[in-house]
Amino acid sequence: MPAQVHYRWLTAEDGPALLRVHRRAILLDGVRAYSPAMVHSWADGMDADYAGRAAQSGEAIEIAQLHGAAVGFCGVLGSEIRGLFVDPGFARRGIGKGLIERAVERMRSAGHNQAKVVAALSGVGFYEAIGFRAVRGVRHATRGGLVAPVLEMARDLRPGAPEPSAWAAGPRTLLALRSAGGAG
Repeated sequence: MPAQVHYRWLTAEDGPALLRVHRRAILLDGVRAYSPAMVHSWADGMDADYAGRAAQSGEAIEIAQLHGAAVGFCGVLGSEIRGLFVDPGFARRGIGKGLIERAVERMRSAGHNQAKVVAALSGVGFYEAIGFRAVRGVRHATRGGLVAPVLEMARDLRPGAPEPSAWAAGPRTLLALRSAGGAG
């Protein structure tokens, strides 16, 4: 039987653990869509106080734990998912989906009709599988100064909106990727 994921809110002591998850997710998963130079630029300048600063600006950060260790986290501000990272050693176990579904339910309860995210290209397939659709491709400056193509994505949260399984990835995603400079 798989271990049960425990969810909890960020505490002041979580910085080092979240930094480890965040860096591993960027450095090990990011290379699926970006060059090593781009991935290192993305991870450049990260520190253990990052999550604390985000929380002070109003971002709600929920942590997923297995056996008492942080393995993922999701930050939300209003109707925007500001960051979702899962340690690659714990990928494909439903941790990211669990964090997102919990965030989406809080957004619905707060009266939001749409969830938004700016997705790294390495995460587009995940977001599509859970009902997000490409809105447009944009370019995002990384902490290290390089500019990366990303996708602005959204998911309809209104009652009666199609369930995520009813959506199919389509040509709009490719057009959005091309407009961001991420697909040829």
